[in-house]
Amino acid sequence: MEELFNKKSKNRVLKAVNNEMSYQKLTALELHQFVQHWNYDDGLEPFEWIIKQKNLDKGTALCLYWMLQPDYFCRFKNEDEIKEDINYETYQLIKEIEQRYVSGFYESENFSFDPEEEFLDEYSNTKCIPSEMLLKSPGNVFERQDIEFAFLRKPNEKELKTINTKIEDATKIIQISNPDFLYKEPEDAIKAIIESVEFWKEKELGKIKIKNLSYLWMDCVHKKHRWDWIIWDWETGNNIGVTNATKELTCLSDTIINHTIDGFQESSILYDLYKDLEGVNNFYDLKKDPYSGIGLLFSTDHLKFRD
Repeated sequence: MEELFNKKSKNRVLKAVNNEMSYQKLTALELHQFVQHWNYDDGLEPFEWIIKQKNLDKGTALCLYWMLQPDYFCRFKNEDEIKEDINYETYQLIKEIEQRYVSGFYESENFSFDPEEEFLDEYSNTKCIPSEMLLKSPGNVFERQDIEFAFLRKPNEKELKTINTKIEDATKIIQISNPDFLYKEPEDAIKAIIESVEFWKEKELGKIKIKNLSYLWMDCVHKKHRWDWIIWDWETGNNIGVTNATKELTCLSDTIINHTIDGFQESSILYDLYKDLEGVNNFYDLKKDPYSGIGLLFSTDHLKFRD
């Protein structure tokens, strides 16, 4: 199955999960992965359509069924109690899958799924679940595949030269409005960056590459907090950033200045984020978390690191 699930298929599933294309356009192969990658906290709307499709594979239907945790509802005495539960909508979807599955509505048997492998153990309460839903479905096993097209790596020699050049350019940009500026202390440099952003707001930039201030900001984080220079490498390109020691958090060059020079965020957030990153290894370490939602700080704990 893995050899049939190519790069194009992975990209289609990723787009569907991110609501960048319709899940209704996915193939049976792709739907099986979609079910395993969907964030169920985002709602059940896709599955209200998916379970009604005659070409849905039996193994995909069974996989979805168990992703919805049907054993949760075995704790209730009757349906009246379930109706009062916050998860009643999930229960209704589970019952519809049950009805269609047991009645033979799903005929394709390409993908095997075994509930016992991932969801059942000796303590599981399955008294409310039809026996057929407890059995492994026929077909070939098609486990959850990696659909991310990105990884983290160290900058190569050429990229390090680029970083240094951009830091030098950022220093020159600041010196246009602050001729006495010299890059020595990170704290002073952050304040100078903010002053420069304020100076250039609503001015004609011309040949000024204002984004290069991002590299100076990141170098301050690199020196003060010991974050490493990193390349977020995509299949279609790459982006320079800095990342913490655990590689769980990353700041990228194309967001730090862009979000402040256009007025989307107050320039003071450059100082706030710089200060708040001290000693931080993950989002839970932050005193507050306004940064990820506005694209200044990214979670990268799911990405592989290639030395």
